[in-house]
Amino acid sequence: MAETEATPTKADAGPTLNDLLQRIDSLERRNKSLEGQVSELKAIEGEKWLSQERADQIRSVVADVIADADSRASLRQDAMTAGWNDGFFLASPDGRFKLQVNGLIQPRFMWSHTSGTPNTSYVVPDQLENRYGFDSNYNELTFKGHIFSPAVEYMVKTNVAMGDTYQLGTQPNAVTNNLNAGPTTGQMYLLDAWARISFTDELSLRVGQYRSPYAREQLVTEQNQMAVSRTGVVRNYGLWYTQGIELQSQGDDFRTNISLDNGGSSNVAGTATNIIGQQPLNAPWYTQQVSYSVTTRIEWKPYGAWKDFTSFTSPMGDEQGMLFGFAYHRQQSSPNQNFNTGDTLPANNWDAWTLDWQWNMGGASLFASAFYNYVTTQNAFAYTISPPNNVTPIGSFGSVNAYGIVIQPAIYFLPKWEWYTRYEYGYIDLGDGNTDPAYSNQFAQQPYNVITTGVNWYIDGQDLKWTMDMGFSMSDVDYSWQNLPAGWRISGSNQFVVRTQLQLMF
Repeated sequence: MAETEATPTKADAGPTLNDLLQRIDSLERRNKSLEGQVSELKAIEGEKWLSQERADQIRSVVADVIADADSRASLRQDAMTAGWNDGFFLASPDGRFKLQVNGLIQPRFMWSHTSGTPNTSYVVPDQLENRYGFDSNYNELTFKGHIFSPAVEYMVKTNVAMGDTYQLGTQPNAVTNNLNAGPTTGQMYLLDAWARISFTDELSLRVGQYRSPYAREQLVTEQNQMAVSRTGVVRNYGLWYTQGIELQSQGDDFRTNISLDNGGSSNVAGTATNIIGQQPLNAPWYTQQVSYSVTTRIEWKPYGAWKDFTSFTSPMGDEQGMLFGFAYHRQQSSPNQNFNTGDTLPANNWDAWTLDWQWNMGGASLFASAFYNYVTTQNAFAYTISPPNNVTPIGSFGSVNAYGIVIQPAIYFLPKWEWYTRYEYGYIDLGDGNTDPAYSNQFAQQPYNVITTGVNWYIDGQDLKWTMDMGFSMSDVDYSWQNLPAGWRISGSNQFVVRTQLQLMF
């Protein structure tokens, strides 16, 4: 039998139309899903691209600003920066050079009422019961800064003031003999003129003319004093300015200064009688009478900051602090060169000690100091008025003892108002040496007792300050304690002095 064609079954048959339609539908759904994912990815990448573009733009702006700043700075490389920072200054952009200019003016009004005249027959006293008037004791201009490096500092300070020298004479009540033998017009003279090299943050060396590292009241500058004027005690015993070389070591709690110099100002017995023979301020080398002079000062600060002890005040809210100081001075000097051209006159020796203490309480302060001087003087001399400005040797005083104390409390009763009181005591025993009999009757003197009280109004800190105080002498003010710049004249007890001063510092 012939073989016939087989009939196909369902298993062998191809996809039906329905199956194809379902596959197409499934592919379309998957395609749409993929399209959605692609769109989402594109959006994400677009945001990333946009953020990157913004970041690049910001970087470009910053780069432009920096480039502009650099170009502006480069324009200043050949110029000096200038401005104000506790004084007007000029400085190089690299910080190697700086000049700062400061000024101080202290116009004031003074009134002095005396009561009687002490028994000083040789001294020419001021017989006028009331004296008053305006003046300006300190008118300073200061140039300071550094050169080549902040480690090389310098300062030049000048002052313009009236003369305050008075003289002795043989005509005690002569009207023609003026007490003021100094200049009657303003005269500029040099105060500071020094350079300092800092070897480390703690060790430095200074050379030139500077304040002796001795009495704290002298080391605190004029603008940072508490009262209108310094005490008569420190005027006599404070050494004042000298010329020499000074080594300073300053740590966190201790500071030490050692000075080899031309000696201290010889005011132990006042400015009228020079029992030592030395006035180093602005004196040239060939007029120096000192054989040797050494001054050392040690300070200990148990707590507080060094910057808080640049003045005597402690405003409300300031940090508390305490400072102790001790200083010793030793010098040997010869009498005035007019009488010692051949080195034939014996020398005078001067030993001096001082202790001081300051306590800052943040709204109140307390300062105290004590002095002792021991002088063996072989040849003293006096300034006379016959003839004017003549220097007369008056022989030996033997051993001289001089001492004094100062106590000065202060308290703020308002944020910018401060009340203070100051007591000062001094005594000079001029000995019983072989002095010229014509001068012997002037040497006996009363102790110096003065109390002063007043207020400070810190209008703008120390930069703009008004001070008013009143002083009262509880004993005679003898010739050794006459201090005309401070208002004190030769008089009996119960002298009364009123002072008011406006301070402007820039």
